[in-house]
Amino acid sequence: MPTATRTRRTRKGGFGHTPVRMDDSVYALRRQVIDIIYGANRRLPVRLPRIEVRVVDGGSSHVAGYAWMGANIVHIPKATFGNPHLVQVVLHEILHAVLSTEHDEDCPLMSPCIDTSLTDEGAWDLFLGYF
Repeated sequence: MPTATRTRRTRKGGFGHTPVRMDDSVYALRRQVIDIIYGANRRLPVRLPRIEVRVVDGGSSHVAGYAWMGANIVHIPKATFGNPHLVQVVLHEILHAVLSTEHDEDCPLMSPCIDTSLTDEGAWDLFLGYF
């Protein structure tokens, strides 16, 4: 991906969101997502590419996270943190960002809406199945 395009995607949010300036509190939120990515690398038989993670604010309250398909860029809104389904959201976005996986109504992990009946372990099992 050309550098100018990547810079535009990482510095500008989607769905009306804007990236939040980094400080200690934002770093702590971002770190939660990075820890889930590290967990994925421990569980997968292959290494994930480096995924750029940004915490965003504003925009649609219906968006729990978003990623650029196949571009290894994930944005998670501040409002998503503290949500009991953070693992599900991050794994969903990793599949978009890394494998360009489309939404699938028949898969609780890749559904466009959060499946509240899906546990973290259930999300991990579905995630690992994609690899």
